[in-house]
Amino acid sequence: MRMAMRIERTGPIEPLTPRVEKFIVSALRGVSLDHIVTSQNTRPDYSCLGDLVAIELKTLEDDGKERIDNLVSELLKRPDWPKFLGSAPIQSFINNTSDPDGLGKKVLERIGRGILRPMQKANRQLEAHAQRNRRKNLVKILFLVNEDHETYDPHTVSYVLWHAVRREEPDGQPRFGHIDSIVYFTERHGIVINNLLTYPVISIHGHSTYEHPWKADVVDFIQNRWLQYCGHPDASLPSEVAISDFTTISHIPEKLRNQDRWIIDYQRNPYFSEITTKELRDRFDEITLVNTLGFLKNPPIIISDHKKLEFLQYFTHIMHEMAQRAIPIDQFPYDPARAVNAAKRLRLPLSVQAWITSREQNKN
Repeated sequence: MRMAMRIERTGPIEPLTPRVEKFIVSALRGVSLDHIVTSQNTRPDYSCLGDLVAIELKTLEDDGKERIDNLVSELLKRPDWPKFLGSAPIQSFINNTSDPDGLGKKVLERIGRGILRPMQKANRQLEAHAQRNRRKNLVKILFLVNEDHETYDPHTVSYVLWHAVRREEPDGQPRFGHIDSIVYFTERHGIVINNLLTYPVISIHGHSTYEHPWKADVVDFIQNRWLQYCGHPDASLPSEVAISDFTTISHIPEKLRNQDRWIIDYQRNPYFSEITTKELRDRFDEITLVNTLGFLKNPPIIISDHKKLEFLQYFTHIMHEMAQRAIPIDQFPYDPARAVNAAKRLRLPLSVQAWITSREQNKN
């Protein structure tokens, strides 16, 4: 299995859609169809390669956050919805429920809504164009461009598109039968191949392309042209590269809060990732103990400001690791015996152990 390499970027983000538009015109001999006196809903954007190819270009501008937040608000009512300290990937929450498969499909469905809407419009536009054109060997393609949203990773988008093109209407006809193929572009996700940052270009074929395989060859030609246009020397991706190999590119802002900077530091060096869950719990106990002592009004020992800041960083790091492993906070409940052992491992004075014991006795 290819290990995902962390990829970072800084500085301003160049929009992808204008470059795709330039590619269509310069590399595919694209001719804008804006001159056709019809509604935009009844024509695609470009005719390409001597009218062999019709392309409708759609941009994913909605990041889907509101739809996911609404779903999470519903799921918070579930009695088995886990609790994490700080943020965690939604998959970490889902993995700790009684129905991870069902909830995973719900998340994909919410993300998919932002993809299906432009597909529906493109299907109508390409249908109208084909009716006017009457060319039998016309290839109708939807170019779907992700304007820098993490949500639309290649694996998720491929899953949504693959299922979408296989949907059928009540009469048995494919729901998106007028889209021969979809080509997906994103530069928020990538992989390093031979020291060259390479972005995925994914194609999903509809029913008609499987019935007329030569259309897939046209799509392959377009994908290779794009790779050439982007300066990829091989003009094709190695066959062993899978969709799941591409990783989300982390954008590093110029200004960061301490906590955000600490998370990035940990992502660059995830030193907790190689230890067992039991060892992670021990580190959690130690970090929690020192942080608790650091914020007491009358602590049994004085924690320096430097040490307080250091252990706040550790706490941020271990919370991030727990989220990545899908370990909710209630899996590491407070245990005075474990706290005493943590004090011993840290070689803290006996006064700390006595404070832990008396604190527990006072509770009782």
